[in-house]
Amino acid sequence: MLPPTVLVIFGITGDLSRRYLLPALTAIKQAGQLPEDFKVIGVSRRQVQPSDILDEHTRVLAGHLGLVKVNAKDPADYQMLGKEIEALGSSFKTKPQIILYLTIPPQAVASVVKLLGAAGLNGPNVKLLLEKPFGTDLNSASELVAEASKYYQEDQVYRIDHYLAKEVAQNITVFLGTNTLFRNVWSGEFIEKIEIIAAEKIGIEDRGELWESTGTLRDFVQSHLLQLAALTLMEPCRDVFDIEQVSKHRLKALKLIEPVQEPDKVFAAQYQSYQSHAARPHSKSETFISLTLNSNDERWKGVPIHLITGKKLNEKLTEIRIYFKKSQDLQSNLLVLRIQPKEGIELDLCVKKPGYERKLQQLSLSFSYGQHFGKLPDAYEQVLVDAMTGTQGLFASSQEVLTSWKILQPVLDYWKTNKHIATYKDNASVEEILVSKVS
Repeated sequence: MLPPTVLVIFGITGDLSRRYLLPALTAIKQAGQLPEDFKVIGVSRRQVQPSDILDEHTRVLAGHLGLVKVNAKDPADYQMLGKEIEALGSSFKTKPQIILYLTIPPQAVASVVKLLGAAGLNGPNVKLLLEKPFGTDLNSASELVAEASKYYQEDQVYRIDHYLAKEVAQNITVFLGTNTLFRNVWSGEFIEKIEIIAAEKIGIEDRGELWESTGTLRDFVQSHLLQLAALTLMEPCRDVFDIEQVSKHRLKALKLIEPVQEPDKVFAAQYQSYQSHAARPHSKSETFISLTLNSNDERWKGVPIHLITGKKLNEKLTEIRIYFKKSQDLQSNLLVLRIQPKEGIELDLCVKKPGYERKLQQLSLSFSYGQHFGKLPDAYEQVLVDAMTGTQGLFASSQEVLTSWKILQPVLDYWKTNKHIATYKDNASVEEILVSKVS
């Protein structure tokens, strides 16, 4: 059973809370896993009612939910919030842990962390959960890490990258650590290149203001794609379920990735309807990125790692594509780790086509998580459960965050004076965009 908990969600009315956090809490409750003593305090800048927050699917949380109006810049409101938390905790059988979950714009995080700490909401029973992006560049991320460290120990801070909590992402280490066939060929000796692709059908929706301060490089590449790259490149752990060891191996892999050497070769683009949708007629905020990285790890010398991601594309998918070296053109060479949707693993095979003629046909040998295990838990369920149990292996450490920014900082520096944005049609495919890039 999870320990007694007061979960304080800053930004309770926001998109992330409505689409992910509240449904995840609902699923945990329906699985009978919520603590007996559990309360959610939703923090908002305006006065709201539970009926404004909960829908027909999440109404089961009504008995756990309280709402508080807080002026994020007023220290007195944080004192008031502290008293509200204390009053709730006093009704529990035992002293609860307090989880402060910040789902707020990145530029507001440092100020809120400072005010929380100054209000005394940083005791040993307090955990601080931060959503990406963690800063907007290396300098701001360093300042945020330094500011948080004034009030919170490193083991109190949980930096969320929910991609790390996705089932297939968690299974990368298991796949490589327990399957001898792949573990023994997992290096540049046998692998030609790696592609990590994340495509989304949705655009920015109602997040225009946020997107103008972030863009795809900051929002998606610095966190999700670099973490998937680290999982792919890292040395497999001896104990595949040693989550803390996985975190250390991820960091080591990240530190061996070179900072972007040719920032002028990074391809940035924006879907056609973005500027009218965001009401920014001259915006240079990218919604599509393609870049190539290299690792100094001896195992991966000479293997290009292509990271590609975009919004408003023709399909939704996230997958890691491993291309093995061929000795003959007819050979199959592709292994795909499908993160979402249709989570699973797929290996291309060449077989002889039945019949009198000797012809080859390429087919897929596929493993589907859904087929074998049914519906998978949402990543945010794992995030919340691990936060409550104090399991930090699926969260990014401060060193991982800073190392990721060091890799991408040359691009941000180059863009200060040389940012060029191409345009692509709404609902285009990744392949169409990349072809237009070289045409």
